[in-house]
Amino acid sequence: MTSESGALLERARKYERQGRPEEAAPAYASAAEALEARGDWGAAVAVRARQARALAAAGNTGEAQRVLDVLERGAASLPGEVRAVLDGQAAHVLATAGRTGEAARRAWASMSGFSSLHDHKRAGVAGVHAARLIVKDAGARGALRPLRELLARMPPGGDGYRQVAAMLAEAERRPDRDHDILVTDPDGVPWGRLAAALAVGAHLAVGNGVAWNSLTDSGDREDRVLLERDWGVTDPASWREQMDGLLDARNSDPAVQMVLDQRGRGMDPHAWRAAITAWCRERDISADTVREVVEMSGLILRYEARFRADGLLPPDGLVESVFGYDFGRAVNMARWGLNAGYCDAEEAEKCVLQAGHRAHQVYSSWRSFSAGYVLGRMLRFDEGEFGEWYERSVTGHRILAEDPASPWRRMAWG
Repeated sequence: MTSESGALLERARKYERQGRPEEAAPAYASAAEALEARGDWGAAVAVRARQARALAAAGNTGEAQRVLDVLERGAASLPGEVRAVLDGQAAHVLATAGRTGEAARRAWASMSGFSSLHDHKRAGVAGVHAARLIVKDAGARGALRPLRELLARMPPGGDGYRQVAAMLAEAERRPDRDHDILVTDPDGVPWGRLAAALAVGAHLAVGNGVAWNSLTDSGDREDRVLLERDWGVTDPASWREQMDGLLDARNSDPAVQMVLDQRGRGMDPHAWRAAITAWCRERDISADTVREVVEMSGLILRYEARFRADGLLPPDGLVESVFGYDFGRAVNMARWGLNAGYCDAEEAEKCVLQAGHRAHQVYSSWRSFSAGYVLGRMLRFDEGEFGEWYERSVTGHRILAEDPASPWRRMAWG
């Protein structure tokens, strides 16, 4: 490799490390051209494959696939190492294009290629990539058999082997169901402000069996159906309207928060009911409505007593706000809107961060947030029955509060 092509290649890698794929792609192309001019075809193919990956990362998956198609035509005559590199980069391109199953097969082929060359380090990296793609494509339970087969083909003792073994063990522990489970995307957001904000939406993510730390989990068609069926959302404008209502905590019944706001510290139930009644009379609210909101205070007391018995609240705990129910759903509204094509990634992340910030302003802990979220949900759907809505919500709370892999266990509130 000449100093010219080496400098171009280093520049491309620098852009890639800095998260600038749109600049890395042409830099890789220039490096490949320099190598092709010298007749160094093997190195040129490897660099072209990196160009394709950068193009895909920049959002140009069509052009990335065209670059790969050209390389594939001569793949049979390439040295084994170059074919393994090509398979590995193709896996990244296909994964970016949403063709996860094909991507997993190419990553597996890359692992096999490097293994045949006794390059165990790169084989391990490719094997881990293949395992992650398998889980993403098939789900934890569906991935059990291919993960076992993959692990059997990896040399034991290496870091890649240990990572795949851990993924297999996690899949084996996963309940045989697709809901009420904690799912963490290994390629998702692991830490930081965005992760903490995404964790505010974890109740629904656990309930639906989707990754709490990723905004792109399901197909756009499914999310479009969900948004239209459950929210009346059919376009970006109606999505934005619902999102604003959630972020401003206007989606839930405002009477619930009014009732909670009338309860002073140490106030007994009788005094609380009197305070609610006085607030309503000052505003000339009808007697029927006064009776309904006073009865609501009794229902809230029943839920709080059950929350304390089931561990959602401490022994003397009370729920001070149900705004968390709206904030938690706002995080998921961002996910659905992005997948449905009603917003872009930047807007979705901005909404998630805003929901997280507002939740942190209202609540003092994951536990208090969870209790507020669940109470808001119960008053809308359970209506004092303590039925399936309640049981599943408690299950979600316990998963998030007790599972060592839960973001609520790994990240401090706020």
